[in-house]
Amino acid sequence: MSKRGLTFPVSSPDPPFLFSKPGSLVSWLYNWSPRLTPGTGPGCSLHFVPMQWNHVYIDELPGHLNACYPDPDPECNGQPTILGFNEPELPDQSNMDVALAAAEWLRVIEPLRRQGVRAGSPGISSAPQGVTWLREFMEAIRSQGSDVDFYCLHWYGGANLGGFLWYYIWSTHHQLGPDKPVWITEFACTNWNQEDPIPKEEVENFCRESCKYLDTLDWVERYAWFGAMRPETIGNVGRWAAFLGDEGELTELGAWYRDCAE
Repeated sequence: MSKRGLTFPVSSPDPPFLFSKPGSLVSWLYNWSPRLTPGTGPGCSLHFVPMQWNHVYIDELPGHLNACYPDPDPECNGQPTILGFNEPELPDQSNMDVALAAAEWLRVIEPLRRQGVRAGSPGISSAPQGVTWLREFMEAIRSQGSDVDFYCLHWYGGANLGGFLWYYIWSTHHQLGPDKPVWITEFACTNWNQEDPIPKEEVENFCRESCKYLDTLDWVERYAWFGAMRPETIGNVGRWAAFLGDEGELTELGAWYRDCAE
């Protein structure tokens, strides 16, 4: 399976089949929720991975998993996999302290792991407090006999590949423990200035070169560029990072991400 995936908003007006033509390098998708995106999942070329964004309605997660993976045979719809809480260290994201996140993980997600579900860690931002939060979380759940199956990392920044993205993923993986693989579930080249974004050529080059590099790392299992959406949705990440145009058509970058390895 290709590592390449999509960050696809749950409210997107556009169909995911734009990324699933024969030969597509895009193999999976998530939408920041546990609810299956139509056109993905069982019987489709795009494997859907549910996310439990925060602890609200977490008791519904097993039911959503059954909808995403109706056949217990992994050969039919892939090994059941979930993504943990979204940037819990940030007040404007899932905003969960370690004690709450660990308690809900142990109560709901660890029993699913024991049934054979792979569970990705809470996805942390590249802000300094992110790795600190996740290390404390790991200590809390491991003290109770639990664990994660892979780490989920986010990164946004400028166009200097070696000085920013590469350093961050290597150093963070080392701090967390290189015994587990990594999913980079959000990343993009951005200056957070919607009116004056990083130039198109720099963003496209960053995406191409970073994807090629991530494909060479055996400890990076999957990655998902931000994002598979229109410029109006991508906001201050900058229009040149969007895989879809103003009318929902594939951009040059979106077509490259779907079709090209070089």
